[in-house]
Amino acid sequence: MTGGASRLFGVGIAGPTLDPSERAILEKYPPRAVVLFMRNIESERQVADLVTEIRALPESPFLAIDQEGGPVDRLRGLAGPFPSFHEAARSGHARRAGELAAEACARLGIRLDLAPVVDRRMPGAGETVLGDRTVAEEPERIIPAARDFLDGLESRGVGGCLKHFPGLGRAARDTHRALPFLPEDPHQEERDLAPFRALKDAAGAIMVSHAAGARDRLPASLSFDTATGLLRSEIGFEGVTLSDNLEMGALEEYGDLPGRSAAAVRAGCDLVLVCSRLEAYPDCVARIETDVPATRREEASRRIDAFARRLRDVESAAPPAGRPLEGIAADVAELRDAIAKQSKRS
Repeated sequence: MTGGASRLFGVGIAGPTLDPSERAILEKYPPRAVVLFMRNIESERQVADLVTEIRALPESPFLAIDQEGGPVDRLRGLAGPFPSFHEAARSGHARRAGELAAEACARLGIRLDLAPVVDRRMPGAGETVLGDRTVAEEPERIIPAARDFLDGLESRGVGGCLKHFPGLGRAARDTHRALPFLPEDPHQEERDLAPFRALKDAAGAIMVSHAAGARDRLPASLSFDTATGLLRSEIGFEGVTLSDNLEMGALEEYGDLPGRSAAAVRAGCDLVLVCSRLEAYPDCVARIETDVPATRREEASRRIDAFARRLRDVESAAPPAGRPLEGIAADVAELRDAIAKQSKRS
């Protein structure tokens, strides 16, 4: 077993169980987190067994998931479908949506929800890309909804993560497929950043996107000026930063996966995500060990450790996660009905 740089990774696995080759990799290179996707979720019993198996790995990784609701609803088959963040926020139910998402996560042993999305809902291409994942164009409407969602998560023992810094609302391309360039516009940039400024102390984690801005025309996740200069020095965020998945199409022109991993950590991302290609993960670990200064690796590791303690504290302060998923699903259905009735009235 090796440690060190592997502790700067969140990884994904291929299916509903750990196969022997995956187990061998994760035992030799213990990651800090494992991110679950719909491909990993079949039933409550199966997920509980998988989570138990993952937690029994060396260093006991914590479990994360993108449970936003609406278009990104990983738990829809077990307790959903959950309303989108847009629907919940516009109807005044953001906190309740956060509570129910957290109850479902906590029931399964998942302690980090990679939500809420605080990108602005801009007319045109940006709205097409993000859709109902976003709340509104105005930061003044995004901020209270995101705060309520985060409060709902933490009240049920699950941490949250703001995304996608420095904002994807003005992006005309989907970072899953191509690199978007954010137009230079100081006023609009400040509006994009407003939710991150306002909520920097409410969330212990921020996900850095692959959108390129005017500062250096580099993807934010690989840009020291953005991930460190803007987020750390100017905004003053002191929590943990995650890269978005480094396998996305936006980074296709920026070297191989090991090179991207090292570049992201050098830029200022503490926990880097490799969500599909686990076979490439050992080479990513090796590249960070050779290409990233020890001082930077240690800084990132300290922040991740502090965040893991925060997750444990949030879990300890919440009621025990004892409610069955059937009961949570019934409450989710009730929430959807309340949103639908309110929408008809308005």
